Amino acid sequence: MTDETTIDNPKDEMLEKLERMLENMPENSRQPIRDLINKRKVELGLIKSGLPPAGYKLKKRAKKVVPVKPSRATMKSLGNIAKSVGKITEIKGEVSQDIDVKDEPLKKDRKLTEEADSYKY
Repeated sequence: MTDETTIDNPKDEMLEKLERMLENMPENSRQPIRDLINKRKVELGLIKSGLPPAGYKLKKRAKKVVPVKPSRATMKSLGNIAKSVGKITEIKGEVSQDIDVKDEPLKKDRKLTEEADSYKY
């Protein structure tokens, strides 16, 4: 009959021994024994541990998004955009007010012509 009670009662000999030791010890040295008692209770499943479970946490896989078939209007507008990409329309005959247009040659060209003219005389 005593064997059946020990099976039903999850306390084991080790836990009882630790509790008896705790009663006889002074207050200052009780904390390590309390830690051992709590550890044993966690092993037996009497209490839950405050620590996170050891090991890796499994990540949930991201759900794959099912592609949505674009509508005809969307495809048509994308086609028009694709046709116009890369084409450059040139504007002829317009001179902006900000651009200073001179008929004089560039400085480099002007120096070359001046040097050539200086040798003539």
